Amino acid sequence: MKHLLSTVIFLGSLAIAPLADAENAFTPSPVLGQASGARSRATGSLEKSSSEAAAIRAWKRSLVPVVVSQSLDIASSYGMRELNPLLAGPDGRFGAKATTIKIGAAAAVVGLEYLIVRKWPNTGRVFSKLNWGSAVLTGSFAAHNYRIR
Repeated sequence: MKHLLSTVIFLGSLAIAPLADAENAFTPSPVLGQASGARSRATGSLEKSSSEAAAIRAWKRSLVPVVVSQSLDIASSYGMRELNPLLAGPDGRFGAKATTIKIGAAAAVVGLEYLIVRKWPNTGRVFSKLNWGSAVLTGSFAAHNYRIR
């Protein structure tokens, strides 16, 4: 069990590692032939306002508890009877199939959030609150699973 938990946490940290240097991913590159302060319809403002930058930072910080809570939920559920038929393996237990589906779904949600926050930076505040809420809910599921083991 310890080996599984450390593997899940390690994989979760790999998913977050690119976000540490993702600050430049939200600043569009200048278009050739434009002045440095000019606006472009294709790229938006070349310089983000401080409120947009703060919203993006809050969203990035909110990804840590999401990954940690998902990892804890996977580790606490592994090998136990699964009630969700989409996640249950042939023997009705939470296993590798369920882990793959759960990680894939979380990655898809984070990827969609990234695309939306990149286009509309102020949505980072809303996604930050949603991420913290989902992390608390998923963390409570993990705590319940550990309690009934």
